[in-house]
Amino acid sequence: MQLRRLLAGASGLTFVLMLLGVYTAGAGAGLTCGARWPFCDGAVFGLFPANWMSFVEWFHRLVAMVTGFALLGIAGLAWVRGASRRVRYSLVAAVALLPVQIGLGALTVTVGGLFPWGYSPPVQAAHYLAALSIFTLVVYATALSYGPVERSRLRDAALLALALVPLGHLFSFGTVFPYTPEVQIVYYGLALVLFALLIAVGTWTRATGDRDAVRQGSLSLLAAVLLAIQMLLGRHGLDPQGLLVADGVAGLVFVALLGAAWFAYRAADAEIPLLGSLGG
Repeated sequence: MQLRRLLAGASGLTFVLMLLGVYTAGAGAGLTCGARWPFCDGAVFGLFPANWMSFVEWFHRLVAMVTGFALLGIAGLAWVRGASRRVRYSLVAAVALLPVQIGLGALTVTVGGLFPWGYSPPVQAAHYLAALSIFTLVVYATALSYGPVERSRLRDAALLALALVPLGHLFSFGTVFPYTPEVQIVYYGLALVLFALLIAVGTWTRATGDRDAVRQGSLSLLAAVLLAIQMLLGRHGLDPQGLLVADGVAGLVFVALLGAAWFAYRAADAEIPLLGSLGG
């Protein structure tokens, strides 16, 4: 029970960290460090922020440090407590990605320094992809610890996922609102909630022998992959062709979730917990 709650907390902390990263990049706060990484532009050799933007960058680093140590501690606890193999290995993989994420984060704030190309779309996309991979692994471990679930809840999850797609699209680039850092937080917040929900559904449905539930899970995971592509496309302003691609991917996400909802309703007649163990 304690490990399960810690995993849920780690998922939430990683979620917050990713949104802070989105705001930091969107506002250009990381550029306050220029070529001085790991220091910045404040007093005492850059150890303290000089203004609001450098505070944003430093606060992002602080939360990243707390999140990294939290994941390391939870991974160790999972091994000590004898958690399932999938939980343990997913947490170890998340911890193993932390140095990669730190290195990519350093590259994104070194404009004019050792790596002048650091603050570029490819590096920022790689930085976000590494963060999303860590988030996926932590959410997967959390979903394993909370499963199995009733089929009726999988149906509710399918409906919620369908509702989140158009809601999130309202805040994506080139739609209703100017793509300010604040709007990006709303968009990525909704997208990450949807992404976590889809990973959880795909995890829970693996434990059932019901064909419709398995199909729901497969379509949910497909939608999660498409949503990840859409989030990566939204990291920067898009030209008209890029907007068409992003809108097309969003449409595919919605179509996949329509199929998932259809199979969820077909499988929801039997109001019993999914059979099988999610451990192993």
